[in-house]
Order: sequence, then structure tokens, then C-alpha cells
Amino acid sequence: MRYVLFVCTDPSAEDYDPAGDNIGEWVGQLDAAGKRVFGQRLEPAETALTVRRRKGKLLVTNGPFAETKEWIAGFDLLECDSMDEAVEIAGRHPMARFGRIEVRALWPGDRP
Repeated sequence: MRYVLFVCTDPSAEDYDPAGDNIGEWVGQLDAAGKRVFGQRLEPAETALTVRRRKGKLLVTNGPFAETKEWIAGFDLLECDSMDEAVEIAGRHPMARFGRIEVRALWPGDRP
């Protein structure tokens, strides 16, 4: 099953320490194991646009949908045997210490 890790900032997390940022090692291990399908960092939230359609009219506003101090900084798509495995992998991501990771299963294709 596929899972998305939303890599998020979190002001209450421990201070960022470049020496503890082992993202290259984390990516390399998962790529070698065939668990990571794809992932990428995202531009800062200030560069985002929010798009809505209301009563047939397209509305585009600057910034993310929610006004919050936390924002999505990147994502990873994993192929895992279970949610437990996805959570274990997320727990090894450096941003689990310096931010937070939201883990979500992709919607199964056979469900409406």
C-alpha cells in the first residue's frame, strides 16, 4: 500500500541542527530498500497560491489555505506493507525531530 509522508515544520520541535540532518542517508536507505517511490522539498508557504471555485467563479489567493506557523515543507511517497511500517519509517526522518511528519494512506482505487 502507498503512504504519503507530509513533512511539516513545527515551532515546538527541537532546534534544527545541521549535524543531525541525515536526510541523504534516510533517502538512500529507503531508495535501496525499494520503499520510497518519490519525494521532494517544497518552496516556502509564502510562495503558495490557494485555488477555490465558488458559484462558478475562480478565486485565487496568495499563501496557504490555513494561516498557521506550521507548513508543509515537503513530501515522500512510500510503498509499505502496513501503516505501522510507514510510521516506523517516518519516525526515522530527520524532520520527525526538527518538525513533524503526517502519515496518510492513499485512497484505495477500489473505494468510491
